[in-house]
Amino acid sequence: MARRSSIEHLPHEIRDVCLRLIRDGRTIHEITAALNDLDADVSKSAVGRYVKSTRALMQRHLAAQDIASRLVADLGENPKGDVGALLAEMLKTIAFQLMADMADESGELDAEAAAELRAKPMDIMLLAKSLDHLERAGAIGFKRRIEIERLVLQRQAKAAESTAKQQGLTGDQWAAIRAKFLGIQPDAGTAAA
Repeated sequence: MARRSSIEHLPHEIRDVCLRLIRDGRTIHEITAALNDLDADVSKSAVGRYVKSTRALMQRHLAAQDIASRLVADLGENPKGDVGALLAEMLKTIAFQLMADMADESGELDAEAAAELRAKPMDIMLLAKSLDHLERAGAIGFKRRIEIERLVLQRQAKAAESTAKQQGLTGDQWAAIRAKFLGIQPDAGTAAA
């Protein structure tokens, strides 16, 4: 296992500056000067190695995101909602792990392994089936929750109607209150009940 870079031993704040400079596309000389201005005392070679490995990691991350989006496209769906968000994160994680497994010692992607990085139809089918099961379970749970809420409202309405009758409200008065509560217009037939 490779030893940690001297840059990784720096305080988080300084490393964050270094990462920001790398993302901004600054040169090794500019990054080294900026870090040394912050009293980091780092060498150009250490910064160079860190920049190279960080850029390789960023490239692998972008490639993993691309692979994840292709897998979603292969599924033929544009997922939305909680399950869709879960799918996207799952695929990013899986793709990133695949990329990490295929990297050589220097962090560069092995060309032969990259060529094999195509999703297998069986893997896509199994993932799609799993997502279908998750989606169905979510829909069933949602329907159950709606039904339970409807039953609770019916019980509450009966209890409220009983209380209204005990208080001497007429059918029209109760229908008006019920309609207001439910957000509906009272029927002429309901008011007589």
